[in-house]
Amino acid sequence: MAEIVFIYDGQNIIVQCDINQKMKDICINLSNKINTDINSLTFLYGGGILNLEKKLNEITKENKITILVYKNEEEVCPKCGRILNNKKLDEIILSNNKINKTLIGLKNQIENIINNLNNTKDIDNANTQLENIIIVMINKINEDIKKINNELNIMKVNNININKELNITNNIQIDNLKLSENKENKLNKNEIICIYNKQEDEISLLHDYTDLDYWASEETKRLYLKAKDNINGNNIEIYINNKKVEFNYKYKSKEKGEIKVKFIFNKLLTSTSFMFWRCSSLISTDFSSFNATNVNDMYSMFRECSSLKSIKLSSFNTINVNDMGCMFAGCSSLKSLDLSSFNTTNVKDMGWMFYGCSSLKSIDLSSFNTTNVNNMWSMFYGCSSLKKENVKINKTDTKLLNEINKLKN
Repeated sequence: MAEIVFIYDGQNIIVQCDINQKMKDICINLSNKINTDINSLTFLYGGGILNLEKKLNEITKENKITILVYKNEEEVCPKCGRILNNKKLDEIILSNNKINKTLIGLKNQIENIINNLNNTKDIDNANTQLENIIIVMINKINEDIKKINNELNIMKVNNININKELNITNNIQIDNLKLSENKENKLNKNEIICIYNKQEDEISLLHDYTDLDYWASEETKRLYLKAKDNINGNNIEIYINNKKVEFNYKYKSKEKGEIKVKFIFNKLLTSTSFMFWRCSSLISTDFSSFNATNVNDMYSMFRECSSLKSIKLSSFNTINVNDMGCMFAGCSSLKSLDLSSFNTTNVKDMGWMFYGCSSLKSIDLSSFNTTNVNNMWSMFYGCSSLKKENVKINKTDTKLLNEINKLKN
């Protein structure tokens, strides 16, 4: 036995039937229940008009389905079940009818309904239409949704705000429009891969943020504490050679040689200040899977990483960063650095940024914009191997050009 839920005039009418029954006989059963001639009704299923000559098992293999039922005098879109009696709504919606290709059209229809309805009559009509749209959405959860999942994520429930604009009843609460998981602030990947040359029993994996008394400047203390709040055991998991270890800023064991460390963050960081400060065993790091969208402070991020030879920052998003001071200071083993992906539009401090990078022979700063930078003090001081012809910059950036000209030919 199978069960069909007929939705008619706002009611759910359940009809039990045999899977070998013709759809026409099943629908006659429904018409008898509502005292209406079957010839005066329109039946919609699966985004089209129901074929009454087919048997139920020829239509679907499911044991429970939903069929929309309308009176013939109601002008209905056969693809989505919208009532088209209202000319104004017809004009608003029809131009966006894309349901036969994807469900994006439904999103546009909902948005247009909200943006254009002005009177009570339209609101009542829209209420019914939105109910039908939701039903169609549920019935159409298939490969089409998977293909357009990213598009649907763009639809922000707060912007649509159907309940507020249309005063829709509890039966159409917006929470029921869960077409896809809202992935805002949820990351598929947010990790850093590092290689350390471990020649001692204990090495620093990250800066441990303990020695606050060392700092004289209150501003630096503020940055320090902000970074400490970001990088802690509640937010980070550590894997060494693919084995998860207990969180610690240091790693102690008898093994020697290169070790691979993966840091996985459970939330977006707002600061990476001092992240690897004094991590003298760090020899390479890869940020290609790290989400830096929310980071606004990178002060002293790699400071005194004296063994660091390779940094992958090609996908680093620095649009919100305002402080890059001392970022690579003391990275005396770095020979080349590609920062061509950096957006420095909002950076204000680049003081001592490459201080002491004594092995640096080439650097790409072609994307740098120092318009808003107010501190470039000793930016390249101690870059004894770097010649100005080996620095790529935008020649119109006069501030940066002045600093480059302090290098030897």
